[in-house]
Amino acid sequence: MTPKDREYILKWYEKADHDIRNARMVLSYEPLILDTACFHCQQSVEKYLKAYLFYKGEKIPKIHDLTKLRKACADLDADFDLIDFKDLNAYAVEARYPDNFIEPSADETKEYLQIAEDVKKLVLNKVDLS
Repeated sequence: MTPKDREYILKWYEKADHDIRNARMVLSYEPLILDTACFHCQQSVEKYLKAYLFYKGEKIPKIHDLTKLRKACADLDADFDLIDFKDLNAYAVEARYPDNFIEPSADETKEYLQIAEDVKKLVLNKVDLS
């Protein structure tokens, strides 16, 4: 791995971590704005999966669909098939607009945050930046 590639992956991680921190922050303030927290969880998962694909030498698809990204990752490593995103994919695009507004519960939002943390852990364990 070149130093430039390593730096690029670390930038994906940084952006993904910002999303996780944003989701945590939103969950710690009143009034809760849970749809936004879920959006950030989705964004974090998307970025970690794309970082993994880049690490494996794959072209990063310009999509937001976690199911398709998971399949691309699982084609390289079956452990990615074990991830259950629940309905997190719904927060990628559609839920950001009033026509498709989704009102998640606090418990659902915490579950999505845990999914983001689990994906982060999986990717960090699979990517060797040394």
